[in-house]
Parts: sequence; structure tokens; C-alpha cells
Amino acid sequence: MPIKRTYASHGDACSTSHAMELLGDRWTYPAIRELMLGPKRFSELQTALRGITPAVLTTRVRELERSGLVQRVTLPAPASSTAYAITEWAAELRPVFEALARWALKSPVRDVTGCGLTPDAIVQSMLTMAPRERMDPPLDLALHLADGRVGGSAIRYAYRLRWAQDLSIERGSAQDPQATVTGDSSAWTGVLYQGFGLDVMEVTGDTAAVQRLVAAFDGVLQAATASAAVE
Repeated sequence: MPIKRTYASHGDACSTSHAMELLGDRWTYPAIRELMLGPKRFSELQTALRGITPAVLTTRVRELERSGLVQRVTLPAPASSTAYAITEWAAELRPVFEALARWALKSPVRDVTGCGLTPDAIVQSMLTMAPRERMDPPLDLALHLADGRVGGSAIRYAYRLRWAQDLSIERGSAQDPQATVTGDSSAWTGVLYQGFGLDVMEVTGDTAAVQRLVAAFDGVLQAATASAAVE
């Protein structure tokens, strides 16, 4: 296997070039994305990264560990198993990734026909695309999302969504939420961005609160992509 030479080995001291060396390999960003909201076991990562082989994932995770972006952790009881988590340094990439996502929406060659998003991916998309405005009255909702594309092996992840001054979503259970939204993560993507009806999800509790959340995302993707035509 050929040895990769760094830009620095060619005399280039640019720190952005080094950043692209760390992040530019295939599967690197999706792996980091799937750890941004919390640790995951190897099997969870493999399920989330559709198309990756166990050997490639093993190699990529080891490279991320060597680079200081990912670390091994032990999940609390009763799981008490080994998992992977991003480091504090890697967590600083969050606003960088959000800016890249908004930038990539203007790509003239982007085609996502027939594609979907994992639970963590749509949650991070929501955090990226949400209008920077106050929600009055505030929202406190629970999201229970699974990637239906993987069939019976799909893991359902729970999130607590709060929106007062701005949108906040964290992995974990919500206590006494106004409403709970349960279903497929790609279907939820369609509700927020593609005009799907809320009936593709299971909603319990205050449906009006969920409708206010969905209304906040109405047109945000179209506005982001349309801006490319006027810039």
C-alpha cells in the first residue's frame, strides 16, 4: 500500500490543507457525523454508514483515533461495552460542518434522489437549518427515530427537542414532553423539507406543537438553494 505523503512533506504549511488531510478521506465525515450527538458501538456505526465494509470501517476508525478525532469509551451500565466517541477537539468541528452543509446545498451537481438520512443526520440537519429565531410559546418535544432503510436491525434513537430562544436537540429521553414524534428518520426528513404530511409519522400528545415545529422549517431548503442564484 503506498505511503500517503502530507502536504507539509511537500513544503505546504497551510493549516486548511492539513484539515482536509484529516477529513477528506471517504467515510471520514459520515463516521464523525454519527458520533457528534453521542457515542456509538462499532455495530451501530456500521449500520449507519450504508455501504461500508467492516474492514474499511475498522481502518477508518483507527485512523480517526490516531488523528485525535475519535476515542474509545466504555458505555455506562447495563451496556458496559466499548464504544466510540468524538474528542473535545473534534466537537469543535460542529459549526464548520454546519457551514459546509449550507454551502453544499448550492452545489450544481448535488443529486439526492432516492436518498435518506439516518436519525442523527436529520437531527443535525435540523440544528443546521433551523431559523435563528425565538419560538413562542416554547417547544419541548420528544423524537424517537429509526432508519427504516436497514429493516429489522434499525435502532430507534430518542432525542429531546427544546426551542425557546433557539433550537436545541440532545440524544436522550424527554421528561413530560408536549408531544412525541415516532417513525422513520427519512420520512421525518420528508415532513420537514419535502412537504410530506405529518401522517407518515406517529404523533402522540399535542399535535399542534409538532405542527409549529414543522412550520418553522417550511421553505428553509428552498431559500438556501435559491440564494445561490442571486449571489
